[in-house]
Amino acid sequence: MPTKPTEPTSKEIYKQTIELIGREKIFFLFTGGSIKPLIEASEYLWENGFNLIGIDFRIAGVKDLLKSLKKQGQKNLGVFSISTRKEARIAINAGALFIFTTHLDRGIIRRCKKEDLFHAIGAITPTEIFNAYDLDAKAVSIYPSGQMGGLSWFMFLREIFPKLKFVPTDKMSSYEASQYLKAGAYAVAPIIDLDKVKEPKELIREFSVTLGRDDPSGRLYK
Repeated sequence: MPTKPTEPTSKEIYKQTIELIGREKIFFLFTGGSIKPLIEASEYLWENGFNLIGIDFRIAGVKDLLKSLKKQGQKNLGVFSISTRKEARIAINAGALFIFTTHLDRGIIRRCKKEDLFHAIGAITPTEIFNAYDLDAKAVSIYPSGQMGGLSWFMFLREIFPKLKFVPTDKMSSYEASQYLKAGAYAVAPIIDLDKVKEPKELIREFSVTLGRDDPSGRLYK
């Protein structure tokens, strides 16, 4: 009788997530009005070798989607727009791969560290960023990066906090993403509104080409 595969521990999942970030350097964060387009875009990314995919926690049905993927033993998604400790707890229990928050919250950081979950804590000012560092946050999501100064603000923050792991997070072009990475970002997290983007697959191709991403499947550019 075949034995059931052993599920990875939270520490193993965390280690795998860190390895993925080191290789891929990009989180695709999807928002929109319904779940179906998010699933389709996520499947397209998975098929083409991308694994760091997050969905807007404010969209109805996200919790059930996470639970379903977890139950089926499939690759899971991360979430962003987490704004309360309760939302963080729900997302973690549902199987979220990672969490991006809208702001600095001590309780969310503690919970994520306890659960060995990768988290990027939303912060924008030097004071907020120092507090995130002081609380040992795993990474800082500069959110909203574009609206608060873009590349110049990021470079200013990098000069003050050269050792911190920054993830610029906002709606951005593939060129802007590449400039953040060249300037020393740990990773980038473009937010993509699937209700407004007419050709999400084409946009994903643009990011892949601009960032010099390998195409392990051989299908991305067809």
